[in-house]
Amino acid sequence: MTADLSPKNTLLTERALTSAVRLFAEHGLDSVSMYAIAFDADIDPVDFRRAFPTKLDLIYEITVHCTRSLVSRETSAAAAERSPLEQMRGLIRRHIEFSWEHRTELELRRALMPTLRAIYPARHRELSGVLRAYRDRVQGIIERGRELGQFARPGPSEEPASAATVLQTLESILNWYDPDADLTLAQLSDVYVDLIIHHLLDAPRD
Repeated sequence: MTADLSPKNTLLTERALTSAVRLFAEHGLDSVSMYAIAFDADIDPVDFRRAFPTKLDLIYEITVHCTRSLVSRETSAAAAERSPLEQMRGLIRRHIEFSWEHRTELELRRALMPTLRAIYPARHRELSGVLRAYRDRVQGIIERGRELGQFARPGPSEEPASAATVLQTLESILNWYDPDADLTLAQLSDVYVDLIIHHLLDAPRD
């Protein structure tokens, strides 16, 4: 079942998830016990185990919570942006900022999805549904941009860039970005805005 410490105590749940993510980032998933997480979050171990019977339950809750936060954040922020070009530019920057801030959760999600598909299909469908909502939003921006001429329409022999292409490109930062190198996060965003908008989507330059 989906774990939850208490429907009446979301702050306690938040504390548990925050402690788990930080400890996983510092020590690695396999090196952190459930008891250590409960101790760090100042939650009774019995209550913690009742809420999260296994580490898989805990990881699932972390990934669903993070993914819903991404969708909610994007929906709220995009309301102030008017054109598809502005929306895509903002989405790219926010996605990169969010991905780096929550890289531990996103790496957990990457590892979790095949397991869910194999042994927890209902959970896989739930998490996939949240991801699909985000992907559909990106696809909607692309299609509106093409209708308005802000993004180029692909030729008959060209494979059009899709939301999946855009998101795969954005998620690649987790594979290589090093904040201790010369490229700042803001500069990284500039690079990806140019790559996605002007190369993948073939938007004309001003």
